Amino acid sequence: MVSLLMVFIIFGSLLPVMLNVQQSLQLKKERVSAYETLHEAAREMRSTGLVSGQRTVNGIVYNWKMTGQLCVDYADYKGEIEQLCVE
Repeated sequence: MVSLLMVFIIFGSLLPVMLNVQQSLQLKKERVSAYETLHEAAREMRSTGLVSGQRTVNGIVYNWKMTGQLCVDYADYKGEIEQLCVE
């Protein structure tokens, strides 16, 4: 009975923490891919003169565009639209 209580306590407290860490890591991975897209977009703009494009990484489409500043937008795994810009 005590061991069953211990199992419930461990999984009841560690599972939510583990899920939060996993969500945080996923958002950070997506953000890194967005910054990589900005880097590749800058290189492509310099070499070809294009001002917009897109890149797909792990099923997520990153759209980039140059309008005064270079921006990339994407829908994260939650479906929320994120946007990163650099001048």
